[in-house]
Amino acid sequence: MSTILERSIIQQLELPGTKVFRQMFDNTCQAIEQLDGKAKFIEQPWTRNNGTWVGGENSGDSIYIDRALDNGNVFEKIGVNYVAIKGELPPGMTFQNSGALATGEADKTHSDKGTPYFATGTSFVIHPHNPMVPIAHVNYRYFQLGHSNQPNYWWFGGGADLTPAYLFEEDAVHFHKIHKDVCDKHDASYYPRFKKWCDEYFHVSHRGESRGVGGIFFDHLNNRPVEELLAFVTDCTEAFALGYLPIVERRKDMNFTEENKYWQRIVRGRYVEFILTSDRGARFGIASGMVNHQSVFNCMPPAASWAYDDQPTLGSQEASLREVLRTPREWV
Repeated sequence: MSTILERSIIQQLELPGTKVFRQMFDNTCQAIEQLDGKAKFIEQPWTRNNGTWVGGENSGDSIYIDRALDNGNVFEKIGVNYVAIKGELPPGMTFQNSGALATGEADKTHSDKGTPYFATGTSFVIHPHNPMVPIAHVNYRYFQLGHSNQPNYWWFGGGADLTPAYLFEEDAVHFHKIHKDVCDKHDASYYPRFKKWCDEYFHVSHRGESRGVGGIFFDHLNNRPVEELLAFVTDCTEAFALGYLPIVERRKDMNFTEENKYWQRIVRGRYVEFILTSDRGARFGIASGMVNHQSVFNCMPPAASWAYDDQPTLGSQEASLREVLRTPREWV
């Protein structure tokens, strides 16, 4: 499938090319620590031993690192992950039977004896103290099936989105505009497609609500030369901090009440529900063995609440947010 040029770039992705995601991992962590002014990330590398994840230094040609920040001035909990790993999908494991996204072409490479893969990417889930600051999620990744020097199938995926407890429309507009500008730089069709995909994917179906006010999301992106798509994804990795951190600066010192904090915990509960019931990526990662379950729980909120029939007061800010979550808007 790949040209000689594409193969050389794919090989770079395994070594120096993984720096795109590693740079996002390191640079965004540094920016967050500077903004918080108190807490520092702690780091835990992992390695697989006979199919089991164990804490310790990375070994072999795979890198798997979790970082966690807790109880800062601004951020209550942040879970971060960076991977550049080689492995083999278990015999019988396919994208379709795991519930992962678009399956047809990828599953043609499946082998009953196990399928070699290479995956690299980084992800952040950010839970702020102040309920006026939205939860943020970002993840970008590259995945290939087959042997590294001549893959049978490869693609990019990922995206970034906001989950506010209290909606400030100018924040949603800013976040979407930053990501629309990046998309438009590469293809005018990207933003409307990826915005719609985000609204549809981050949907808590049993609630009939979106998880938040969206952003962009895409998967199995491989319809252009690797170097073009890598340039697009690189710009996306740089856009997240520009889209999110100014919102944090604007909202982090706003006054809030215990009732506001309670509502934040309700929203966080919805976030947990999505991860546990609807996130196909997490489900596939754990089922395939390429994701450590500790990484999933590292991204969970520090506290969440559930209440029977948690309908907000009519006309309240909380009720206005629920209406937006039931009917996604066009923000830019």
